[in-house]
Amino acid sequence: MVIYLLIILLVGFTYSSHKSNRDYMFSSRKITLPSFIATFVTTWYGGILEVGRFTYQNGIVTWFIFGFFYYISAFLFLKFLSYKIHNNNIDTIPEYFHKYFGYSSGVIASFIILLISSPAPYLMIFSTIFTYVYDISYFYSLLIGIFFSVSYIILGGFKSIIRTDKIQFILMYFGFIIVFINLYMNFGGIAFLKNNLPHEHLSPISKLPIGYILSWSIISMITFIDPNIYQRIYTAKDKKTIKSGVLLSILFWIIFDFLTVSVGLYAAAIIPQESLTHSPYLMISDIVLSPTLKIIFLISLLSIVMSTIDSFTFTSAITIAKEIKNHKTSIFNTRVGLIVTSFTSLIIAASFTHVIDIWYIFGSIGASCLLIPFIKILYKPKTRIHYPLATLLIPGILCIIWIYMKNPLGIDCLYVGVLTSIVMNFYSYRIKPS
Repeated sequence: MVIYLLIILLVGFTYSSHKSNRDYMFSSRKITLPSFIATFVTTWYGGILEVGRFTYQNGIVTWFIFGFFYYISAFLFLKFLSYKIHNNNIDTIPEYFHKYFGYSSGVIASFIILLISSPAPYLMIFSTIFTYVYDISYFYSLLIGIFFSVSYIILGGFKSIIRTDKIQFILMYFGFIIVFINLYMNFGGIAFLKNNLPHEHLSPISKLPIGYILSWSIISMITFIDPNIYQRIYTAKDKKTIKSGVLLSILFWIIFDFLTVSVGLYAAAIIPQESLTHSPYLMISDIVLSPTLKIIFLISLLSIVMSTIDSFTFTSAITIAKEIKNHKTSIFNTRVGLIVTSFTSLIIAASFTHVIDIWYIFGSIGASCLLIPFIKILYKPKTRIHYPLATLLIPGILCIIWIYMKNPLGIDCLYVGVLTSIVMNFYSYRIKPS
């Protein structure tokens, strides 16, 4: 594992040259199809241990919540938003709000984007893996995760991320294919799962409230305002790369989700609830893999997490850099943003117990505030909005209040926030006179 970390560091530092600010931040918008797919797929799966835990507890409904809904959202994003984003010469989402909503609204949008793109959840997962293997504290594991995932970005920028993502793309699939094959060979296939899983684990509805399940269909639309997805669309070489890249990425997602959910189901069938002391993925690797294969699987898990940490940290840093008003270069300000993001992510990681809580809370707030206005901007740029700050803030504030009140009336906070945003955006826009 240490050798793997050093190789990633070496690759990241080796390809660290850049010709300009835009080359450092956006690879001069020349990302080719293989690079696009590698970075698009790997960035998506940083919460891998949470997928295992959720599958262990709830079964195949995990595929709907973290898989199917996101495939639909990604396809809709490709169909209706991606080409508009690529054609516009606007390199970040907050820049749209600065241009069309005003300076203050742009700052608020940047803050919300920072919540959405925080690497904290993935640092938590890195630390879980690292403390499972090595006898060191959770906090030191967080520092190690930041160092090995972020340090090479300081020199190489987006190109370093893409170079390391190509290696991590191969490793993430290789590790899960190994563990899936071993589980199938040792325990059997569907018949084994049917005989050893609770009935609700094989039901698409499970024991979860239907309102909660459906709320994830809206949370999945955070794809529309995910700064990492935006950056990859913006930096793609051409529209053909975008179309082929997104469609092939969805195919790769389907394959990988089949592997991860299947392994989680096997874990639920094999490991009794009272014996579960660590992540189901980590414990199942102890049961079915030899020491050598287990090392490969652990490296696979690290690859998944680290490829997300560096991307989320970098997009957060760019967001911060865009708000810094000084005479320094964009590269300098982005490096400042990397330091700020690393520090704040440590605080967030120490404040939560479960990764899914960060996704749910930050995702709900982000979708409530930005989803409807951003779509409106892309499709109706020649409009004037009245009370832009209120239009952004009130849906998010109501969402936070609803979370604090623990979703009264059984209504999920996301419905309250997004519905408020729809109403406010409908009444606050009007077409400019020709």
